[in-house]
Amino acid sequence: MRRPMQRTLWALPLGLLLAVGCGTSHVEVVPAGGTVKFSDGTVPHGEVAIVSFSPVGKDKRHVNKGASADIRPDGSFKLMTVEPDDGAIPGKYKAIVVVHKTYLGQESLVPGKYTRPDATPFEVTVESDGPNEFTFVLEKP
Repeated sequence: MRRPMQRTLWALPLGLLLAVGCGTSHVEVVPAGGTVKFSDGTVPHGEVAIVSFSPVGKDKRHVNKGASADIRPDGSFKLMTVEPDDGAIPGKYKAIVVVHKTYLGQESLVPGKYTRPDATPFEVTVESDGPNEFTFVLEKP
């Protein structure tokens, strides 16, 4: 009699997890990426080099979920929301660029205006059916 009760107690949380998982809606993520370079054509390099897309507004499609990517040596990037290189949720974003000389240091290799959503000049829209290729040209510090 004890075993059926243990099975029931174990099955109850599992059933609840499956029910909750089945009830969530799928969020559309589309491929998105691009390039980052300075105005002279060079690529910002550092031990930390990322592009991050921060959602603008209260669009329910975003679920407050941004996207980010490492800047590759050639300046290219492919955004990630859930899995590597999967892209971004369609909608409006502020794009920020963070490049630090070292992992431990805070020495920024790009001007501060590119590192904060409230200051960046880069606002982009990721489209469901668009090419979603963005080029960000930065001034040198």
